[in-house]
Amino acid sequence: MNKHFLLAGGFLLGLTGAASAALDVTAVNADWTVNTVIPAGNPVGITAYQSFQGLPSGPIVDVSVDLDITGGYNGALVGYLTLQDANGNVATEFLLNQVGTSPSNPFGSAGAGFNITLSDAGTVNGSIHGATGVPTGTWLPDSANTLDGTFGGLTANGTWTLFLADVDAGTASPTLLSWGLNVVAVPEPRWGVTAAVGLLGLVGISLVNARRAGRRPVVRAVR
Repeated sequence: MNKHFLLAGGFLLGLTGAASAALDVTAVNADWTVNTVIPAGNPVGITAYQSFQGLPSGPIVDVSVDLDITGGYNGALVGYLTLQDANGNVATEFLLNQVGTSPSNPFGSAGAGFNITLSDAGTVNGSIHGATGVPTGTWLPDSANTLDGTFGGLTANGTWTLFLADVDAGTASPTLLSWGLNVVAVPEPRWGVTAAVGLLGLVGISLVNARRAGRRPVVRAVR
């Protein structure tokens, strides 16, 4: 009897492992080198597009953006990120809004560029709007909304668009060296998960009933 219970236990552990693997999140970490000048004083700015296809269609749970910009004048930079996902949903998050500007400092930060990650996890440094000099590390986006709140629930498949502009004609033009996306999504449940959960329940009931009746438990393959 113990031998059969051990076999059934191994079967159950195998199903549990399969279910766990099917629920693992999918992470996309991608960076693109562009080396594109952002013309000073031109509100048209520049746009960079990247498309994802064939990723799991489950909902996004976390997004962060990498920006590597050199030169220019940080107080003149504005930018946002837009996603039009494969289901036709569109969402936009502001990333930069003239770093350091305020009623008492209309020119903003005189820093020339930065190499940063904008993420909801950037609470230690706070909003990039308050950055001075040439900031590095992880910061919150310059927005009233969170990145995860804006893009959460959408699918990562679709077109991601980064827009950047320098709105001050009296400054030197910065250059976008590279940018990147870090996206975490939860895959849609596969048949294996549902089957595993159902089989776990059926095998557990079978074992209990067989033991009560003093009979040998039987585990049958499900085709």
